[in-house]
Amino acid sequence: MDVKELNLEELQHEHPLVLIDLQVMHRDYEEDDDDYDDNELIETQNFNCMCNRCGRGIDWYHRYYYKCSMSSCSYSIHKFCEKLPKTLQFQGHPSHTLILAKTTNDQTCHSCFGHHQDGICYHCSICNYEIDLHCATFVEQSTIHHPSHQHPLISLSVEAGLIKCFACGEKHEGCFYHCVTCFNFLINFDCLSLPMKLLLQTKHFSHGHLLTLSYSFVDRLYDFECRICGMKFEDDHFIYKCSKCMYYVHPKCATQRTKSFMSILSLEKNFVDAEYPNLLRFPLDDESNILSYQIKADTPAHIDHWHQTLLRKESSVVTLHDPMKRIKLQCTGCSRPITKMPFFECSSIHECDFVLHDWCSRLPKELTNHVAHPQHTLRLYKNYKKDSSLFKCRICHLFCNGFSYSCRPCKYNIDVNCAFIPEKITHEAHANHLLTRVDASSSRLSKIECRACRVPIDKDEIYFNCSACDFHLDCRCALVLPKTIRHKFDKHSLKLSYSPVEDHKSRYFCEVCEQYLDPGKWFYHCVECAQSIHTACAQLILQSEQDVNSLYVEGVYKFINIKFGEVRKMKFHHHRVSFAPGILKDGLLQPITDPLPEDFISSMAYWYD
Repeated sequence: MDVKELNLEELQHEHPLVLIDLQVMHRDYEEDDDDYDDNELIETQNFNCMCNRCGRGIDWYHRYYYKCSMSSCSYSIHKFCEKLPKTLQFQGHPSHTLILAKTTNDQTCHSCFGHHQDGICYHCSICNYEIDLHCATFVEQSTIHHPSHQHPLISLSVEAGLIKCFACGEKHEGCFYHCVTCFNFLINFDCLSLPMKLLLQTKHFSHGHLLTLSYSFVDRLYDFECRICGMKFEDDHFIYKCSKCMYYVHPKCATQRTKSFMSILSLEKNFVDAEYPNLLRFPLDDESNILSYQIKADTPAHIDHWHQTLLRKESSVVTLHDPMKRIKLQCTGCSRPITKMPFFECSSIHECDFVLHDWCSRLPKELTNHVAHPQHTLRLYKNYKKDSSLFKCRICHLFCNGFSYSCRPCKYNIDVNCAFIPEKITHEAHANHLLTRVDASSSRLSKIECRACRVPIDKDEIYFNCSACDFHLDCRCALVLPKTIRHKFDKHSLKLSYSPVEDHKSRYFCEVCEQYLDPGKWFYHCVECAQSIHTACAQLILQSEQDVNSLYVEGVYKFINIKFGEVRKMKFHHHRVSFAPGILKDGLLQPITDPLPEDFISSMAYWYD
């Protein structure tokens, strides 16, 4: 065998070489991945060519490589192959130092026992021991650079037991890469090889923009959930996110490594329409009322009012409720706007603001075995001027001055809207599954949160639940919020949105209260104008913007069941006073009792605790 010691000058390429960093554009893409072209990022990650010295491939995980500066020459070489040392201490032959040499005959590598062609090797002349370049550069070949970590990573084969992956937080078997500097950093090969850019187009889920792999979620503005599995994210785990809108997905969900059973299950319809002919589908139209579906039209009307009342029919010339023109016409019974004919109106319209939906005139006088209070009969009480009072509904926990169903011995009061809560409904936000009415006190769950407003549901509340999914809605968000609203400064309708709106990258803020809103909660949004409104503030618009001074924006407007505007003469003041929503500057009053004294309610501007 002819072995000749090799000088490094003999390995030099005939043309100057240029060092290329394959990951230079990946260093900060996660902060602002709009700086680079998506196709260029994908092309760089898919880069691969052959090393002209060792014959093995060069890919972007090696990060650095040399290429010929001449465009007509395709010479390429690993960085570690170009920087070969003249001598080598090899652990398989620790007794002697190996010398960089060149052979003229085919030989067998004493490390891997494979044949290698005539060429470069490391040789021990004393023992006639030699290894090929593959074995000599094994450590360098097994070392990679990944944008998720600041240090090089070395391959580690794990066969027995499960090891936790730093990237996804889950335990895996098989091939891992670990950092020799940070001993606690281990990453599974599947997470390591995730594509930088991904177009989500699966059987059940899709997104119109490319998703970018990010190595943490510490820069998030809101507490988002995965759009596929619905689970929350950990700040220090990998995530796919969209640079053009607030769309975030777990890598395992985006690549379908694991089946998102609950999310896929929610796409499959679990009921037959024909079996539920009277099923209410929410949200109702903005001019609809739940009582209009629950009260039969052939029920006799009964009106107790000290003035003569008139039934306004389609032929009548009358102005209906119109928030766009700031015209208010609210029902005395349910406090909801009157937007349809027929309805009843007091003949003394200049002195009395009594108006009544046709269905509110047909409310039954008694309710037996009501789901919220089955032990006693609930009787209808009509709050008119002479005995007007506020009460707090025991179901929705909102204050009301309209009609009520009450059990006087138990001091149990509910408003007429909550008195007719259906047993089963469907909702557009969870359209394929039935939602069933549930008494929270009978639930075994320790914590129940409304999916719409993210407010915990108390043990004394009634709410709607999907038996197949972890989906809960309180009565306020499920039954009150309309599908669309109109704002006088927006020529388009705003639609109820159940998640962050796609193609919307910036922060959301409410056009009514001018405060930021959390898109993880339901809100109203106009895609054309990029305008958003809290669901609670939206109710103000429907009631002609009575008040914008809510401290807590949760679900619905706190005073939606209160009809303001009553005017009366009081003993303590020489002018007539009106019942109106107050502001914080009116002063802090004592907490409202249930019910309040008549003089207190009539004389004070309304406030909340």
